Amino acid sequence: MILLDTNAIVYYLHRVEPYATKVKQILTEREDLTVTLRIVDEVIFTLMRLEAWRKLGIRKLDQLRDYIREHSLENFEDTINDVEELINRLGILVLEDKGSLVELLETIKNYSLLPGDALIAITAKHYGIDTILTFDVDFRRIPWLKVIP
Repeated sequence: MILLDTNAIVYYLHRVEPYATKVKQILTEREDLTVTLRIVDEVIFTLMRLEAWRKLGIRKLDQLRDYIREHSLENFEDTINDVEELINRLGILVLEDKGSLVELLETIKNYSLLPGDALIAITAKHYGIDTILTFDVDFRRIPWLKVIP
């Protein structure tokens, strides 16, 4: 199985080159693709922040929260649907996050990772996933993960 990291999906959906072409090649060649709920959360959040900035001029998180409270998610429905459609079209398996507090804290400390990346790494370990598609060099410090491309 190949775990798709947040940046790979965001670059692919936003056609950020040369990354999008590399991601597309793997997405079309492989059928054993997976993500975690944490990754889906990060992808949607990142894309919503980009849309808010580009289309609405909203840069601050508290402004985004206020906007959503006032206008609901109407301006972000396409973004959310794009993520859902990609997952469904490619048959990407969505896994629940796994791990314990001890594992999370040890992984953060031992490999100098941000908490979200540490959770992704330990979730991969729990599911026996040994490959991650990412452009985040921090995952290269994780001994149980092979980083591609």
